[in-house]
This record gives sequence, structure tokens and C-alpha cells, in this order.
Amino acid sequence: MHPIILAQHEEVEMTTLSDGRVPGSPKLDAAESSSAVATLRDLLKLNTAFFLLGLENNALYVVILSAAQDLLPTDVPTGLILFANIAPALLIKVGWPYLVPGRVRYSRRVASCSLISFIGIIVVALFDSLDMRLLGIALASLSSGLGEMTYLQLSTAYGRDELGSQAVGWFASGTGAAGLVGALLWWLLRGLGIKLGLSITSLIPLGMALTFFVLLPQPHLFASHTSSQTTAYTSIPTADEDLQTLQAESMPVYSTLAGKRVVLSLSQKLALARPLVLPYMIPLFVVYLAEYTINQGVAPTLLYPVPTAQQSWIWSHIIHHLSDYYPLWQLVYQTFVFFSRSSISIFRIPPLPKRLIPLPSLAQVALLGIALLESTRGILTSTFGRHARTSVVAVVALEGLSGGLAYVNVFHRLGLEEAENSSGVAVSPESRIAQREFSIACVGFADTSGILAASLLSAWLQPRLCAYQVEHGRTLCREL
Repeated sequence: MHPIILAQHEEVEMTTLSDGRVPGSPKLDAAESSSAVATLRDLLKLNTAFFLLGLENNALYVVILSAAQDLLPTDVPTGLILFANIAPALLIKVGWPYLVPGRVRYSRRVASCSLISFIGIIVVALFDSLDMRLLGIALASLSSGLGEMTYLQLSTAYGRDELGSQAVGWFASGTGAAGLVGALLWWLLRGLGIKLGLSITSLIPLGMALTFFVLLPQPHLFASHTSSQTTAYTSIPTADEDLQTLQAESMPVYSTLAGKRVVLSLSQKLALARPLVLPYMIPLFVVYLAEYTINQGVAPTLLYPVPTAQQSWIWSHIIHHLSDYYPLWQLVYQTFVFFSRSSISIFRIPPLPKRLIPLPSLAQVALLGIALLESTRGILTSTFGRHARTSVVAVVALEGLSGGLAYVNVFHRLGLEEAENSSGVAVSPESRIAQREFSIACVGFADTSGILAASLLSAWLQPRLCAYQVEHGRTLCREL
């Protein structure tokens, strides 16, 4: 169905009633009207809920990667875990926005994601066979991909202004925190064994459902705020009972002013996606391709002799075995991913202008080049000598900053940006919100496909880097 564009609705579209509603939106009683003003408590709950949703949705992804060596037989490459942990999410992000018609049923989606993720991690925990564990990981990946898409779409229900920006920013911050929390959680639980340790992590999907159904405030509580910022979006009936109960399918999230829900056709979706390829999708793909190639393909070969106290008092207390280097690089990386993904929400750093969105991707490619040169030529070692380890920490930190900045700024801009309208005729508010909801969903496949491509490239690159080092007399990669 094409968006409803009726000239006779143009006046109605911009008209508000005395209680802050526009014609066609649900009427609020006196109690609901007084509660529609966003309070500081409402804002705190909104930010906390989106932060927790980001953390809970991505934490199991990190736990599974952290537990990769514990989950696989010794003769199976850990890259298989990364593939199983990312491929289903990619299929969801590529296919779902285009092929699944109709409105987003948020309650049904969140309940499904929580259940699928719970089943997936339980399967991984209880079964010892490789096939069953990979199946469980794939289920958890499917849930994570659908969940990330859903929560980014959900942020559009809070408007195209400061509220929507906060929702995206705090969700991104939560996904950054998931790296630290997930890695730390498995570090603490791995001593309990696979079955008990992973069974405990199965509580995370239940927490995600509680966050959505109990903590997250409904969009209509911010109706007054939204109307004061952008009248065009107050006509959306966001007092959606679908955010409260699983039995709300009869109530549309989007209703046009004529009472019909907006359904974008495939041709409309493709038209909306095309302008997003160059400014958003390509930068996201490139930054994640370079980022995960560093992490999975190059970082395992960035090894140095174990330092003594005489050589470096600090490093001798951090590195005790060659196998300590890679976890250290990952810890530094995850820490700075959290900082950068929290740049807009926690640190209140202004977002990048749209024209500068490609900068983190270019920086990431340069960092990949530096990491490759250090692995093959020892460029940092020859330049900084005994401080080469510290210089690698700086490279990995910048890598985390670049990746996180690309992610948070792309989705922040998508949440604020209007879809192009070349017709010159007014588009209904419901059509605009449906367009923004689709746009923020369709871009998500770019980062996931970059990670998948990096996993395949890294599986080829790492052994060749190690072989090159051995040929030139550097044998540490064989001594792990």
C-alpha cells in the first residue's frame, strides 16, 4: 500500500486539539492527560530501560564469543563460533525489514526474542555435541539480530527530537557495556563449567523481557514533550497497548488519519533504502570489516616476549604468559567501544555532522594498515622499541573508539533524519514514522555483514600472518 497522501488531510495533519492531541489520535482522560507530561523520573526510566535493553540483547553474543574455546573441541577453529554467532543475525537484518509486511508488534517480538534466546543458551549449556551447540548459538544469534533491529525501531516511537536521540544513544551505550559485562561475566562463571555457567546466563533474556514490559515507559507519557518539539509527530497514536500486553494485536501501532494502518510496499522500501547506502551503510560495513579483521585476524599475532620486572615493572604485572596478550587487547578494545558508544548519551559529546560520518571508517582502515604492518614488519617495534606494547594498546583503543563512534552516530542520524519526499505533497505523520522505522531497521545489516565478511577474511589471514612471522624468525605465534 502506498502512503496516504490526501490533500484534504493537510490541514488536519497540523491541527492540534486543546488537550494536545490531533484529530484521529486516541482520547486521553483527565488522569492520562496529566500524566502525559514527561517527568524527570520518566526520562530516567526511559534512558535506563534502553541502556539495559542494549546490554541484555548483546551480552549473550559476547558471552558466547568469550566461551568459544571452552565450547569447541581443540581441533575446531574458534572462527566457527563467530560464524554461527553472526550469520543468523545477518539473515534477519537483511530479510526481515523487506519481506515481513505490516506494523511492528513490539510486545510479540520482544517476547519471542526473549524466549528464543533463552532456549538457545539452554541448548548450548545442556548438550555436548558440536551440532547442538552450534544450533543453540544460531538461535541466540537470531534473537540478538531481531532484538537489535526491534529496539532501534522502537526508539522512533519516542519522536524525532531529543527523546528519540536519547533512546538511540542509551541503547548504543548499553550495547557497548555488553562487551565489558559479557566478557567479565564469563570470566567469573567459567569456573563453574559450561552447563552451570551458561545456565546462569540464561537469566539475561528473562531480564530483557522484564525491562521491556515493566521498566520501559510508554511513548504516550511523553506526548506533551513531543508536541512541543515537533507537532507533525504528535498525531501518531503511540499510546500503544501493544507495549503492555501480548494480546494487543488488534490495536495498530500506526493508524492513518483515515483509520487505515500504513503498510509500505517493497518498491517503497527499496526507494527508501537507496539514499541510505552511501552515507550510512557503506561506512558501517567498512568500519566493521576493518574492526573485526583486526580483532580476529591480526590481533592474535601481535605478540611480544613476556616482560620481566627489570624490563618493565608495569607490563610484568599484566603479562605473565604469551596467551595473556590477546585477552588484554580485547579488554582494551571493549572498554573503548563502551566509551565511544556512550559518547552521546553519557558523555554528552555532540554527534558528528552527517558529512563526517565516514571519518571513523577511514580511521579504522588506517588502523588496520598499522596493525598489519606491525604484524609483518614490526613497524611499531622499530619505532617505539620497548614501548611497542603500549603503542599497540593505543592502536586497539583507537580501533574501539572508531567502531563505536560509527555505530552510535549512524543510528543517531537515522533517528533524526526525514525520508526523502520528492513528490512535493504532504505525507501523513503515520507514513513518516513508518518510513523512519523501516530506515533504521534496514541499515542494521551493514555492520553485521561487515563482521561476517571479517570472520571469513580473518580465517584466511591469521595463519598466513603467523607463517610470515615464522619465516622471518619470529616464532612466538607458534609458542602459544
